[in-house]
Amino acid sequence: MPDQVRHPKLFPIMNYSVGTKRMSDKDGHQTLDLLVLWLIGLILLYSATIFAAAYFSGADMGAWVWGRHQNQFSWYSRPLFMIPAAYYAYRRKVWHIAGFMALLATSLFWFDAPATVSTHVSAYLEWEKHLFFANDTKLPLVALIFGVFVFLMLLFYAFWQRNPWYGLAIINAGTVLKIIVSVAFGQDEGMAAIVPSLSSLLVINLFAWFLWQRKRNDRN
Repeated sequence: MPDQVRHPKLFPIMNYSVGTKRMSDKDGHQTLDLLVLWLIGLILLYSATIFAAAYFSGADMGAWVWGRHQNQFSWYSRPLFMIPAAYYAYRRKVWHIAGFMALLATSLFWFDAPATVSTHVSAYLEWEKHLFFANDTKLPLVALIFGVFVFLMLLFYAFWQRNPWYGLAIINAGTVLKIIVSVAFGQDEGMAAIVPSLSSLLVINLFAWFLWQRKRNDRN
C-alpha cells in the first residue's frame, strides 16, 4: 500500500515543517538585510561627518579629498563593495545596491592622507588629475563617467537577470580594459593601476570560485 495511504497525516506535517523552515529563512534574510541597511547608513553618516568637519575647519576640500585618495587602502577595498552589491543585484534589492555604491564612492576619503606616497602612485594620480580635471577638454571626463555608468549597468543587469557568470565576465573584462587604457594613455604612470586592479580581480574570482565549489558540493 502506498505510503500516502498508510500514513495520511505524514505529508501535511512534512509540508508544514518545510513551510515553517522557508518562513524562518525568509525572516532571517529580512533581518540581515535590515541590519546591512543600518550598517550602510552608519558608515555614510561617518563619511558625512568627516567631510563636514573638514569643510567647516576651512580645509581646501579638493586638496583634502585628493590627499586622502592617495591612501591605497581605498584602492584595495573595492571588492568589499562590489561583491555585496552584486549579491544584492542578484536578489534584486535596489536600496542595497545604491547603498554599497555610495560606500564605494565615499571610501575615496575615508582614510587619512598617507605620510609618504610612492612616486608611482603620485605620478599616476597627477596623470589622472591632468587628464580628467586640468585638461582643456572635458571629453576624457565625460568618457570616464559614461564608461563607469555603462559598466555598472551591464554588471548589475547581469546579476539582476540571475546570470552571475555573465556578471563575472563583465567584471573581468571591465577591469582588464581599465588596465589597458591606463597603461596605453598613462604609459609608465599608468602602471600603478595594475596591482590594485589585479588584486581586486583575484579576490572577486576566488570568491566566485568558492561559491561555485560550494554549490557543486551541495548538489553532490
